[in-house]
Formats: sequence, C-alpha cells, structure tokens
Amino acid sequence: MNNYVNNGIEWLVNGGLTDALSEIFNTIHRDDQYEMVRNGHFRRVLKYTNSHESYYIKHYKAKGSIDRFKSLFAQSKAKREWNQGFLLLKNGFHTAEPVAMGETRSCGILRDCYIISKTIPNSIAVKALLLELIKTPAGVIQKKEVLRNLILFVKNMHDAGILHGELHAENILVDVNDFALFYLIDIGRARCGKKTTLPARKKELSRLLYSIKDVCTNDEIIELARCYGTFDPKEILESVGATKYRIWRSRAGKCLKKNNIFTIIKKGGYRINMRAEWDADTLLALIEKHNDSLRDRRENVIKNSHKTGITLVFCPDEKIKGVCVKEYRYPALLKRGVYSLIHSPARKAWFAAHGLLALKLLTPQPIALCESRKYGILEKSFLVTENASGNLPCNQYVTEKLNRAHGKPVFRKKRRFVSSLAESFRKLHDLGVYHADLKANNILVNELPDAWNFYYLDLDRVYFNGRITRDERIRNLSQINASMPDCLTYTDRLRFYRAYMKGKKINNADKEIIRGIIKASIARKHLWPPQAKVLK
Repeated sequence: MNNYVNNGIEWLVNGGLTDALSEIFNTIHRDDQYEMVRNGHFRRVLKYTNSHESYYIKHYKAKGSIDRFKSLFAQSKAKREWNQGFLLLKNGFHTAEPVAMGETRSCGILRDCYIISKTIPNSIAVKALLLELIKTPAGVIQKKEVLRNLILFVKNMHDAGILHGELHAENILVDVNDFALFYLIDIGRARCGKKTTLPARKKELSRLLYSIKDVCTNDEIIELARCYGTFDPKEILESVGATKYRIWRSRAGKCLKKNNIFTIIKKGGYRINMRAEWDADTLLALIEKHNDSLRDRRENVIKNSHKTGITLVFCPDEKIKGVCVKEYRYPALLKRGVYSLIHSPARKAWFAAHGLLALKLLTPQPIALCESRKYGILEKSFLVTENASGNLPCNQYVTEKLNRAHGKPVFRKKRRFVSSLAESFRKLHDLGVYHADLKANNILVNELPDAWNFYYLDLDRVYFNGRITRDERIRNLSQINASMPDCLTYTDRLRFYRAYMKGKKINNADKEIIRGIIKASIARKHLWPPQAKVLK
C-alpha cells in the first residue's frame, strides 16, 4: 500500500501509481473526462476507460452535519468498501478489485471520499441475464441452472460468515462464460464474521428472492427456498412479502424527504416538496397563473368549487408542455386545524401518487406539493402534476370510441378494452391498493396500438391496505359499473367481472358478489339498466 496526495485528496493505493491512476487523480473533478454511470445527490459513479483498461470510481459526499461529526469516529463509506473488498478476496469470494481509496478532510472532518476499483470483464448482472434467458426456450433451461448456482453461492457465502447487507440480483454479477462464477459488488454494507444469524440470513435471502420475483414463478421461488434449506419455504414467501412492503414504503416515502430525487424548501409563504430538477420560482409562477385563471374564469379551468380548483397551465420553459394544478381549499376551520396536525388531502394525494408509481401503477407524474400556513394553521394546498389531459376519461372514451353507433368494427375492440380494464383493476387490488372513489371519470385512458394504459386520478383517498376485503372489492366494482355509459351491455359487464376473476367460471359465490355490485350500483344512481334476474 502506498500513500499519495493530489488536489487535496489523500489517496491510499494498492500497489504502484500507474499512468491510468495518475490521470484519474488529476482529472477526478472533471466530469467530462468520464462516463457518468450514476449521478445522485450524495453518490456518483463514474467510469474511466483508456485503450488498455477501465475502472469504476465511486464518489461519496457527506450528507450533513451529523455525517460529518460521525466521520471523526467512524470509517468513511469508501474506507469500509475498501476493507470489505480485501476481506472478501481473502475469504475466496470474487469482487471488483479495489485499486485506490481517497478522502478529503478538514480538521479531521470528512467532506468527500472516493474508491476506485477495476471493472469485471465478461460479466453481467444476474437480473439482466435472467431477463435475457427467459426470451428463448433454450434460455429457460439455462435459467434453471443459473438460479440453482446462484442460491448455492449465497448459501456458501452465508456459511462462510459473510452478509452482503444489500443483496439483490443487480448487486451480483455472473461470468457470461461460466454460470457458476459470481462476483459481489456494492459491498459497502458487507460484514465478514465467523457466524451469520438466522434472522440476518432470512432477511438477505428474502431480499434476493424478491429482486427476481418478476422473472420467476412462485414455484421457482419455492424451489430456490428449498434448495437453500434452513427455512420453511412458506416462511420465506411470507418474508418476501414483508420485504416487498418494506421496499415499497421506502421508495414511496422518499417523496416526503430531502434526497437526490426530491427537495424541500420554504419560499413565497409556501412549504414546497418538489422534484429536484424543478425550480421553486417556476412552480410559484405556475401557481400564480392558476390563481389568475380561476379569478378570470379562463378556458383552462377544469373545476372550481368551494373545496377544489383545478386548472391546466402552460409552461413553455420546461421539458413538458403543461401541468395540472389542483388547489385544495379548507373552508371549515375544524378541518383546517385537523389537517394542520395530520396529513392533508393534498399531502395524502402526493404520497399516494408516488406509492402507485412505486408499485408500477400509472398516474400522472407528480411534480410538487405546495402548502400555505398562517400561524401554523393550514390554509390551502396545491398539487402540481404532469398534464395528462391528452387522454380521455374512461366514461368519455367508451362513449366516443366504443359506442354501438360505430357498428361491428368496434365490437372486438370493445371486448379487448373491457378485459384490459378489468385486468388493471385486478392488478390494483392484488397489490393491496384501495381507491375509495374509483369512478370512470377518475381513470384516464391512453390508447396504444392494440392495448391501453390506465392512469388513476383523485388520489387523496387511496389506501395501501395490503389486502382488499370482499366489501371493498364490491364497492370499487360498483363504482366503475355505475359510472360507465350504457353502451357497455350487460354481457360486457359480466365479461369484465370474469376477466377480473382471471377468467374462471362464475359460481354461486361470484353470483352473490355480482348481486352486491348491482345493488350498490343502483344505490349510486347507475347509468345503465341492470338485469339482476339473469343471476337468479
């Protein structure tokens, strides 16, 4: 090991100082010299390549005063990853070879740290490999081999007393010429000890299995759990579910915190949660245009009631052509007091939008949440989202595009549409999402070639329950049923229910549910003539 100082950075180098390392040390602050792999607020990953070799450079920044204070007593992230890399190699496990580690400190307080490692040739992330293999019949056979080798590798790693700390299929590389040769990367949280506890093993195994769940069947996941041993497969499946919720909660919750994606500032009398790429002055200007539109009753006003004001605002200076500004008003003093202490409807909608996106469900991209308070009491809120007005509300789409007046050419299209909409509802409920106001005009339809995307709106009463009850299913299905125009026939509506139930034959229990849907639809002043006698 050798020590060097360059541009205020103290470097520890494994071996001698090569020409490549000298060039990196001299140009580390010049992004134009590198390929940007990741550009986060507190971590960047760069790639350096010359004619002979290539390296990855990770640059960590101290997050704040607490992190800086901790750096007086604890190792930096780069130093931990440096040490863990050598420990893994010493224990016979492959990883990217650490080449150099650098730190910038002032009076012992860390400001930045860097770790440089060699790239791993002829390798691919396990997740990327699995996605490629499932495309061909021959690949499906190879996939089984890769999965078995992977789980045996993880078992061997745990038996050796090694925990990765963030084990998923993108943090494990596999040699493209040898599907039994794996490399661990992003090892900053790894721990090398004499023994790994069962809870730690279970948590790490569940995280790995969750990361490949979308490319594996339930039977394959169970078989992998059996191959690992130690745990009951049902227990592992439950743990995978808990991991899914934990990861979802973390991703959705980012919108309420300051990080590399979102920022929180106070300006112009507002507390603003917004995406980091947006500017506060621009958002405040959009809100001002919104207020002007409502006052002057312009054509871009969508809704204006004592509780809500909605406008579409053009913004020529941004990447998107326009935004939708929804204003939440709180005329009742009691509700203003309550919403000052708990999440307001606007804040609930802001979180719900990101919760849906984290579950890979569609809703217009949320941009910012602006809240105005006076003496600590909430006055009004604004939710700014991407303008999705180019898509039609579901009831309007059906009336205009699938009406009987269009004749036989739309018949098959209508059948496919009904099935697609039902599948979207099933996915929503299977993911444990309950939308308390799931009417047709709260769903936007984006027509694609031979397919449809469905965007959910009005999200302040969306709940992530984990399990949807029978009554909640009936309520949601009756809402969409009652709000659809009568050009959808009774047969179409039964077809919708069958598609929602994955095409299974309607039994007595289903008939009871359908009766409940019809009864609830009638109570909601339905738009179609029900025929309950069919189900007697």
